Amino acid sequence: MRNFKIVVQNILKQDVKDACKWCNEKQPGLAKRFIKDMSQTLFSIESNPSSYAIRHHNIRLANFSVFPYAALFFIDDLSGEAFVIAFLHSKTHPNTSQD
Repeated sequence: MRNFKIVVQNILKQDVKDACKWCNEKQPGLAKRFIKDMSQTLFSIESNPSSYAIRHHNIRLANFSVFPYAALFFIDDLSGEAFVIAFLHSKTHPNTSQD
């Protein structure tokens, strides 16, 4: 099994910054835990992206372990890349499954 290269769309950087700001407003230092959770999820995608079920067309969903977020991504087997197209907060997106 080969590792895939993770490609995160540039537009998502602001989403991550906003989530970190919100976390630190709730509790100082919480953003570090959020980043760790996100990084672990991305590492899991990188290691085995096919283990995540296809949710719609070729889009897959990887839930974070701790925070109520998920990464939406698709894989390109030819290039060996996994493209992260969104980070969703499951509490604001009722159609996002937490399974």
